Amino acid sequence: MFILLLGIAIVAFIAFLQLRIKYPNGSSYCYTVHDFFTAMSWVFGFITLGLIITICWLSTIVATESTIDSKIAMYQEENTNIEQDIDEIIDEYLKHEQDTFEGLKTEKSSITLVTLFPELKSDTLVKQQLEIYVDNTTKIISLKEEKIDISKIKWILYFGK
Repeated sequence: MFILLLGIAIVAFIAFLQLRIKYPNGSSYCYTVHDFFTAMSWVFGFITLGLIITICWLSTIVATESTIDSKIAMYQEENTNIEQDIDEIIDEYLKHEQDTFEGLKTEKSSITLVTLFPELKSDTLVKQQLEIYVDNTTKIISLKEEKIDISKIKWILYFGK
């Protein structure tokens, strides 16, 4: 869309420049016609410049699309590693406290187990890993939102997907 507008602005800019040259000050037309063509040349010149700057700025955002999937995969892999580490810590904790939690049904999710046992939450390693896990999840969500926004920007730029 912006590329289409840029084309229209460039054509209008060139047309007004040619009309300005064709009808100079000393011609049969009055000065207001020449001034009008001059003003319109400046207006469409600034519009063209603004569109070029906008297209360059939006193009840099679209260019980052190829890296978003790899960033999401990296954060998901890191979350998987954190889940495995927490699983190991919980297993060790349950082995250590087996006599206290003798009748406990084992949960499949380590995140659920961490929320069930306040003693395990107080462990600094688990606390740090949970903070990283939550941060990573937030980053994954923001990257997915950014990917959706990029598809809107592509449409604004060139009616693309």
